[in-house]
Amino acid sequence: MKVLIIGGTRFLGRHLMESFLRNNHEVTLFHRGKTTTPGHFAGVDERIGDREQNLSLLEDRTWDVVIDTCGYFPRQVRKSAEALRKKVSSYIFVSSVSVYEDQSVRYLTEDAKTAVLHDPDTTEMGENYGALKAACEKEVQNVFGEKALIIRPGLIVGPHDYTDRFTYWPHRGHQGGEILVPEMKDPTIRFIDARDLADWIVRMAENQEYGVYQAVGGIYHFNDFVQTCIPNEVEATIVAVPESFLLEEKVGEWVEMPLWIASEEFRGLDYADDSKARNKGLVYRSIEETIQDTAAWSRSRNIEQDQWKAGLHPDKEKDLLQKWKQKVN
Repeated sequence: MKVLIIGGTRFLGRHLMESFLRNNHEVTLFHRGKTTTPGHFAGVDERIGDREQNLSLLEDRTWDVVIDTCGYFPRQVRKSAEALRKKVSSYIFVSSVSVYEDQSVRYLTEDAKTAVLHDPDTTEMGENYGALKAACEKEVQNVFGEKALIIRPGLIVGPHDYTDRFTYWPHRGHQGGEILVPEMKDPTIRFIDARDLADWIVRMAENQEYGVYQAVGGIYHFNDFVQTCIPNEVEATIVAVPESFLLEEKVGEWVEMPLWIASEEFRGLDYADDSKARNKGLVYRSIEETIQDTAAWSRSRNIEQDQWKAGLHPDKEKDLLQKWKQKVN
């Protein structure tokens, strides 16, 4: 199978490329050359260009399928879909489980109402992220119809996760000591290993499956997850503090304190129903494997503390622990 990946060098796209190659498919990468130096990946045809300006670089050949891993704005996705209409047989778009209008609802299925993008020309993601992704989905479906496959993942984690939202916890577990965590009223968390998602997308492409599928990952208990992040040889104590204390101290949800969401406004996403995808063969590796591999990759980066994109800074964590002890003593 001839495969075109838009993106393909950073995180999920990288795992997709590797999975397609392992399964003996021919891969073309179309990327900007900003994350990795062109020529870094052996055995692939690389086209270096910006999807906003250089789609002409894709005019000289055809592919069986395109996987769009980095479409965030509808005008951008529409241009790509229209340019590839006669160049590929099907279009796989990686969207997000955040597309839904009401994200507090539990057990959402793929037919739940999606958010409406009120300004189609907006360039501000922020609060528009879900609505933008929903609008991008519609652009793909408008062009490719029944030959469109829309994937709605939850939090994607694992090696090469540049956001650090998940990586913080395996890293923090290896450091040991007193680990500050939220005492969550609802400790359910969900995430999917990028490698599991990539392997499943490859199988879906091979089987010519189309439609809309949620892929949100296994269900875990937050405290159990953090405990699993602590190696047996490391001495550590988990200090759970009330969510109200963290909110009083203005600790940021999700990014500064990764995987923590106190607001009920978004809690439904951790309960989204992905049985449709599992019925099509989506499987999850063990949480231990994801944690260990992510920790090993993170150590290989050898980055300084101030370079982390998510997680509590050690100085702030110490300060919060001291304040909490003073409060309860």
